[in-house]
Amino acid sequence: MKYTISAAQGSFQSGAVDTNLSKMETIVKSVLEKKPDTKVITFPELCTTGYFLSEGIKDLAEKVDGPIFQAIKTMAVSNLVSIVYGYVEIDNEGNVYNSIQYIDANGKNTANYRKIHLTPLERGVFTAGSEPVTVKTDFGTIGLMICWDLAFPELARMLTLNGADILLVPSAWEEPYDAPFLQFSGARALDNSVYLIASNHTGKSEDLTFFGKSSIFAPNGQVVATAEKQYDMITATIDYDWRNEIKQSFFSMLEERRTDIYS
Repeated sequence: MKYTISAAQGSFQSGAVDTNLSKMETIVKSVLEKKPDTKVITFPELCTTGYFLSEGIKDLAEKVDGPIFQAIKTMAVSNLVSIVYGYVEIDNEGNVYNSIQYIDANGKNTANYRKIHLTPLERGVFTAGSEPVTVKTDFGTIGLMICWDLAFPELARMLTLNGADILLVPSAWEEPYDAPFLQFSGARALDNSVYLIASNHTGKSEDLTFFGKSSIFAPNGQVVATAEKQYDMITATIDYDWRNEIKQSFFSMLEERRTDIYS
C-alpha cells in the first residue's frame, strides 16, 4: 500500500490567529493542487498562534473543541484532507498546554496530544503533558510528537510499540541547532523503522530565529524530502510493502529486542 503525505513550512505571526488560519488554508489548497492524493498535511508547532513564549500566549489558549478546532475541522472536511496543527490548549482546571491536534478528512477521527518534553523556556509557560498518543487512520497508525520530543528515543519507541507506522512531529526548532534537529529526526525514524515528518517554522519570533529544513524521513533513516524555501511544502510516498521488506531483510531491530534484559 502506498500513500502520499505532506509537510508545510512557513512563518506564522505571533498572536494573529485569523491571519495564520488564512495562511494555513492557502497552503492546504496549494498542497492539494500539486498533490491531490495527499492524505495528511502536517503544520509546525503552535502554527495557529505563532510560537512565542511571553505570558500573552496564554490569552490565546482554547479548549480542545474551541474556535481553532472548528476552523480547521471545516478546512479539513472542505478540502478532504487530514491536518495536524499546533495550538495553545487550556483544560477545565486552567492548565495551559503546548498541544497539537489531528483531524481527519471527515472531521470525525480526531486526536489531541500535549507536549511531554518541554524546553527550559517553555516550562515557565506551559504544563507538561503526560500521555503518549497514537491514532488509527485509513493510511496507517500515526504517533504524535512535538519538537523537543525528538530528543527522547523512549517516546518514539513507545509510540512504535503502540502500533505507530508514521511519526508526525510539528516543531519550532531554532538556530543554530539545525544539525541536531535533522539527526534526531533521522535517528527516531531509523530506530523504529517508521516514516517521520518533522515540520518546522521559518522566520523570527522574539529572540528566536527558525531555520526551517522541514523534512520527511524513511524507515531506513534516510531523508526523502527537505524544504528549502521560507514558505514551502514537501511530499513523500509512504510504501508499506517496502517498509515490511526492509524490516525483514536488515532493519529487524524491533523483532530482535532482548526484552528479557531490558524493556
